[in-house]
Amino acid sequence: MMSHDYAHNGNSRPTTLSGNFTADEVARLSNLRRNFHSHADYLRRVLDDRRLEFARWLLENGKLDDQCQDCQE
Repeated sequence: MMSHDYAHNGNSRPTTLSGNFTADEVARLSNLRRNFHSHADYLRRVLDDRRLEFARWLLENGKLDDQCQDCQE
């Protein structure tokens, strides 16, 4: 996977892409990368929300309580 902190060659096109792709292809790939990361962040938030929802369900249905079974003070 490519790092987000890639070097530029002075014309704002990544040096790793500029030799192999046209300017239009670089722009399309950059947009694809941006959209991918935005979508991945969205999915992470959705998964976190689902996990919290499940934990609440466990609490509400007596499957989990707020006391740690392994914690002995």
